[in-house]
Amino acid sequence: MFKSRKPLLILMRQIPKTELSPDNGCIIDMKWKLGALSYHASAAGKVQVPLVTEVIRLPELVLYDHPGFKGAFARTNLSFHYVGDYWNDRISCLIVVSGVWRFYRDEYYKGDYWDLGPGFYESFFTEKGPDDVVSSFQAIALT
Repeated sequence: MFKSRKPLLILMRQIPKTELSPDNGCIIDMKWKLGALSYHASAAGKVQVPLVTEVIRLPELVLYDHPGFKGAFARTNLSFHYVGDYWNDRISCLIVVSGVWRFYRDEYYKGDYWDLGPGFYESFFTEKGPDDVVSSFQAIALT
């Protein structure tokens, strides 16, 4: 008997363009180290890690593409050499949940920069410079 062949459909998760992901052109800083915290490509490392007994809060922030905490948003704990095509020159306000973050005008941590600690920044560049100019950012201190 003849069986009809239906094409095999492979479903891949559609990544929203606002997600901070390498699929959207983001370049994650994989050499990130801050105090006792660092980026690890694999949990199966061969290096002995000392036991940390103090409470450490991961640096965390929430980005928005419009002033007043409106529009698209993304939450992250990672540092980025490049924020991707969607977020490049588009960040208008943010919430720094923890840590001190440095925001750079250019990719790969170059150009003018602004340091921001924990707080709500409704239009965070109004006093320090123009909005929508960030291309990269990194956590520089724990809080």
